[in-house]
Amino acid sequence: MYEMMKLDTSFYKPSGKSSLQTYFQNLAGASHVILVHNTFTKSEDVAFVRNARPDNSVSFCLCANANRYIEQAVPPIETFRKNNCNIVLGTDSLASNWSLSIANEMKTIQKNFPSIALEELFTWATINGAKALQMDNRLGSFEKGKQPGVILLENVDVNNSATLQSAKPRRLL
Repeated sequence: MYEMMKLDTSFYKPSGKSSLQTYFQNLAGASHVILVHNTFTKSEDVAFVRNARPDNSVSFCLCANANRYIEQAVPPIETFRKNNCNIVLGTDSLASNWSLSIANEMKTIQKNFPSIALEELFTWATINGAKALQMDNRLGSFEKGKQPGVILLENVDVNNSATLQSAKPRRLL
């Protein structure tokens, strides 16, 4: 592409590392980092991030439906889980997703990773997201003084997580 556009790239020297490992140092001043998409994140990258930020100030945001739309793949969720990463859910935008519903993201993840319990998915969708945005003092859980948004998921049997596929969200607050 650069050749076609006749752009000089002689200044660029490849680091020999992944893009995440190459760029991550530029985020050193951020108090919290949210890494989005992560579709092709390798175990080595997760280890690098966990080493660079042992204080858990990095969240891995999964936008499973956007990943499927853009790259026809889903992130390596089991790698993030195995490494105790902070996982949050997002939707990206309508440019790369048919819906901005976190419930639909949860359904897609559960369809691809049926062993993930509803409780864990809800944690990713609520308090983990609030913590990643540094808004957990106001959002993400039911506690005195907080203002969580509330939806009702109908047709969900919490004892049988497979029923999330037929869940119908209805916003209450």
